[in-house]
Amino acid sequence: MSLVQNMIYQDARRQLWTGTLLSFISIVFIMGMVTLNPSSFVISVVYAAIFAITGVGLLKAGYSDLQKSKTVLDFEKDLTKHSIERVPARMYMGQKALKTFQAGIFDMDGESYGEIQENIQWKHKAFAMFTALFSYDQFRPAVYTFKNQRGQSLYQIEKKGGFQWRGYIQHEAGAYVAYTKQTKNKTKGQRITRYIEADQCRWSAEGDDFIGHYKIKDHEGKVWAVIKRGAIPREAAERFEKMPGYLVEWNIRDNIPASLLAFLFLLQSKER
Repeated sequence: MSLVQNMIYQDARRQLWTGTLLSFISIVFIMGMVTLNPSSFVISVVYAAIFAITGVGLLKAGYSDLQKSKTVLDFEKDLTKHSIERVPARMYMGQKALKTFQAGIFDMDGESYGEIQENIQWKHKAFAMFTALFSYDQFRPAVYTFKNQRGQSLYQIEKKGGFQWRGYIQHEAGAYVAYTKQTKNKTKGQRITRYIEADQCRWSAEGDDFIGHYKIKDHEGKVWAVIKRGAIPREAAERFEKMPGYLVEWNIRDNIPASLLAFLFLLQSKER
């Protein structure tokens, strides 16, 4: 079994176990509706729906990944050459207003430098919006297409669901080129998320999960950017105040690789 097969198999098991647990909890809430007083009935219905829909989604994704783990090919080298020549010093990365499945990275004037959009068939969109409303996003698996500022598709971004998060990057042809790995800095007590490409850490994000501030570094330890969850830029407060996401403050502004933007969007998808 190759590395990617083994990892996806682990993801499948985790999603299946989590989905089974959440589905069981939903059944407990459904059974409890009969004995609860009327004032608690509506709350029970909402929680039962959340646990049931999230659980079923995880079971479906887990089964799909279990089948995929038998046939998927190993990681390939990322040959994507696209980069952004220069970016503004401050940008904002967040979910677009009224668009549940779409997020972008913008300058202070609102111009997009890239975006991700969840892969949903139009005939299933209404149902998907319903499930997103009544599911726990941090547990929910999802697949996104990453497009550059010209609308060109560069990567597929996979977010695996369950209690433990993991992300993958696929190039346009479908082969896996990178994945994330989480560790903890025992000295500082901070979470480190690494973007692993060709058995090496190309990017990392280190910071405090509670505060939501992270330093984005390359494999040499050079800080490319600092991202701050929930920080709204004063100069564009009206534009971004209703858009949950991250303020991005760039230390290095020239020749930003597409893989770095994909990594930032992976971090954004983790919070959704």
